[in-house]
Amino acid sequence: MKSKIAIYLAGSIQKGHELHESYWSHNEMEILRNHLPDYLISFLNPAFRSDDLSDQHSVFGRDMLQVYCSNIVFVDARNRRGLGVGAEMMWAKFNSIPVITLAPKNTHYHKAETSLLGVPVDNWIHPFVESLSDKIVETLEEGTECINQIFNNPSFKIKDINHVHDAMRHYQQHQLDNDLPMLDLISTNSELYARVTRLMSDAS
Repeated sequence: MKSKIAIYLAGSIQKGHELHESYWSHNEMEILRNHLPDYLISFLNPAFRSDDLSDQHSVFGRDMLQVYCSNIVFVDARNRRGLGVGAEMMWAKFNSIPVITLAPKNTHYHKAETSLLGVPVDNWIHPFVESLSDKIVETLEEGTECINQIFNNPSFKIKDINHVHDAMRHYQQHQLDNDLPMLDLISTNSELYARVTRLMSDAS
């Protein structure tokens, strides 16, 4: 008997004021089904709907509900994405839901080499994509292999909201002393100083 799973397909939906090169297609959903024959898959897709799109609070609620109900969030990051995808990824981590991100090398969020503020960086992955993804894959097929690992390998560790706290502490321990603008802000704002100090005390 097949196991039932729900996959939330995060990405772009067609909007009149935006142009994107990739969307989750019916063909791609069939590829996922064909490569996951042991599962009965329900696709939660924000592009498939008949609710009132002029009710923006409800639109937000629907998307957050679908993420919340999913077993996996699969992110299409082949092209530049909007605010919603990042929020969906963070909401997934808040609820300990696995996130797989399709970001082939030398696409918008994954570069063999680039520069940030004039500083060359090799093997760059957008920090939010890297930190909020449990796995970054190059192909749909690689993504299905990862889904099988998540469900069949008990040792596969899923990032949760603690990963965000750990990242803040990592910055504080390893980079804050080198970050002169941030040090200056902390030294002149007692509230900022208290919050940074509290972060470290919460970890101990």
